Amino acid sequence: MKITKVGFVINVKKHEIREVLSQIFDVIPAEVEIAGSEEAVDLLPAGRVKMVNSYRGCHAVLALGGDGTLLRAATLVEEDQIPLLGIKVRSLGFLTEDDPRGAVEDLFHDRYEIQERMRLEVAIEKEGSVRERYSALNDVVIHGVGVSRVIHLKTTIDGLKLGEYLADGVIVSTPTGSTAYSLAAGGPIVNPTSVEAFIITPLCPHSLSVRPLVVSSEETFVVELVEEGQETLLTIDGQRACGIHKGERIVFRRCLKVTKLIVTEGYNFYDLVRRKLRWGGVLREH
Repeated sequence: MKITKVGFVINVKKHEIREVLSQIFDVIPAEVEIAGSEEAVDLLPAGRVKMVNSYRGCHAVLALGGDGTLLRAATLVEEDQIPLLGIKVRSLGFLTEDDPRGAVEDLFHDRYEIQERMRLEVAIEKEGSVRERYSALNDVVIHGVGVSRVIHLKTTIDGLKLGEYLADGVIVSTPTGSTAYSLAAGGPIVNPTSVEAFIITPLCPHSLSVRPLVVSSEETFVVELVEEGQETLLTIDGQRACGIHKGERIVFRRCLKVTKLIVTEGYNFYDLVRRKLRWGGVLREH
């Protein structure tokens, strides 16, 4: 694919951002059109960036920051499914490239592949109508707000009762999100390049029998609040949130759209897990 127009999504709070931009800007061909928000216009060379409200028409969008920045960019390009290249700036960066200059050089020298990552759709339904609908690349979390956060949840899969339990909440993640909040809460690691599934991870359940569950992406998972004693939120990719209430059905299913993630040559998920998470290391000294 010949790239003639790229977009920029930038985390301006990273103080190293100007240095990273200077590294990659030199390798972007002069004839390539650059689009960005007002924050990008302020950081990049004068007259080089066209300020836009939409990235439609871009062949790729560069997300500079960390995984949170890439998740924000994924929402911005979801409708048009524009390929995303994440570039790490002082973060763990599980979804982003470690070498900013090298990643951009690879992009313009056609040394990359595009992975289609499954997205998760969540709808808030009441009396047969949809009040809100969102989609996530990483995860959707149902959780209480405040000091006393325990909530009573009823869950079903494809109309069959899965169970009821008390917990701080529940995380529903994609394989891409299996190495994020779900992993920290005790969920399994699932390879997003070869498995399409949902990971259901209860948050601090008040029962030893309630454990994380991996289900097919073709199934429909539903959560309902049994009691409404406190404020309960639905948080999408850590970027957006809305309140949910008793009497509403929170319906999770596979999204029809995907996120197209650009990865450089040599990408391997298991190698990434080993390097980033120190997985499989020997703890004793030889």
